[in-house]
Amino acid sequence: MRGAIIGEGEGGLEELLPALKAAGLEPVCACGLAAGARGLRLWPDAGELLSREELLDFAVVRGRPEGRYRAALAALENRLHVVCEPPFCSSSTEFETLREAAAGRGLTLGVLQPWERTAAWQALQQALDGGLLGRVIWGQAQVLAAGPAPAGGVTASEGWRAFAALLAAVRLPPRALSARLSPVPGKGAPPADGTASVQVHFDGADGSAHLACGAHSRRFRVEAVGGKGRALLDGNSLTLDVEGLGTRTHEFKDGLAGPDDAARLAGELSDFAKEARGEVPAGTCLRNARYCVKLLKNSYYSAAVRSAAVPL
Repeated sequence: MRGAIIGEGEGGLEELLPALKAAGLEPVCACGLAAGARGLRLWPDAGELLSREELLDFAVVRGRPEGRYRAALAALENRLHVVCEPPFCSSSTEFETLREAAAGRGLTLGVLQPWERTAAWQALQQALDGGLLGRVIWGQAQVLAAGPAPAGGVTASEGWRAFAALLAAVRLPPRALSARLSPVPGKGAPPADGTASVQVHFDGADGSAHLACGAHSRRFRVEAVGGKGRALLDGNSLTLDVEGLGTRTHEFKDGLAGPDDAARLAGELSDFAKEARGEVPAGTCLRNARYCVKLLKNSYYSAAVRSAAVPL
């Protein structure tokens, strides 16, 4: 499969190019790159790339979050399979537009969540799959970032990661949320929040997502509590406190806080390629994307109306 890279992304090309190769995907052109092309044909923008390139099968959509929706839609309308860095849309309406554009043309739409390829994350999922904790009644996800808040705020840059982790831990559809962002986005002004706290209510469970910039180092933490025990995944360390088994801590070589390396990206892209070839069911690569979009969108709305509870 031959494809295009649209947008630079935060990680540049150092991880993406070898990941594409390992997944059996061939990038041949790109736009929006600030770094070296490394053999790719460069175009000034996505419009010119999509109108002039021929024999493309897929597009990897990266770049600034606010531009990903338009780029993804344009690629789908040009009959390309599309895989996006999150977040790639800002409302349920935009998400459904992309999903319908893909489904109506028999195309795949996917999202990259490479942190789910770490050994630490897989161990947590095995504990949940095996029912070690019983029915989960509470969950939490926390992402701390070093340095100042990025352009667009911490919720835009880290919210998807936290919400995806929370949803994977609780494994129930969210029903309502209440959010506090600081500073609160002004009316008509772009968000610039440096901290965010979101309370999420599920059917029979509750949870929270905490985001903050300015920490001394990066941290990604997920916790799930059930009727039979508790699991805490903190970076490379997984602690299980299970009824009848006591408390045990396991350390892994790769954990949640590290960078999304080429091997993890390759796993994500390989699954994307399988779905594009019809080897796995349609929608496999979207996972909880619809709920992540709803949680992101309504976090901003709740914060703007004094942290009011918002039904989902």
